[in-house]
Amino acid sequence: MSSSDGFLTSLQSIQTNLFRIGGPILMVFGVVSCIVSLIVFTQKNLRKSPCSIYLIAVNITNFLYITLSLLLLILTTGYGIDPTKSNRFMCRFNYYTTYLFGILSPFYLILASIDRVLVTSTNARTRQRSTPRLA
Repeated sequence: MSSSDGFLTSLQSIQTNLFRIGGPILMVFGVVSCIVSLIVFTQKNLRKSPCSIYLIAVNITNFLYITLSLLLLILTTGYGIDPTKSNRFMCRFNYYTTYLFGILSPFYLILASIDRVLVTSTNARTRQRSTPRLA
């Protein structure tokens, strides 16, 4: 029994160290890539495209998901700080935002894909449905 306890302790130590070291690195790369993508997709010539409007929404959603959910996961798993235990509002807010932003990002990608299908249609009436106003 003690060998399995030692193994579990070492696995828990590895997990803690991975979240302490890898979590902030992953968060920095994610935030930087979201900011760079937002800068690219908010350029004047790309703002007119309905697909880029969806991709801007994807980047904003991913940015919020990374900053809210991943930050709390790093704090909880890597450092043992869990703000959701002491505050009921924080617990509900974290659960809601994690769920919401986890669903919205693929939803916006699906909408962008549908927009691309509309644009590449051979029917002119179908192509006209892809407008920034409808996006």
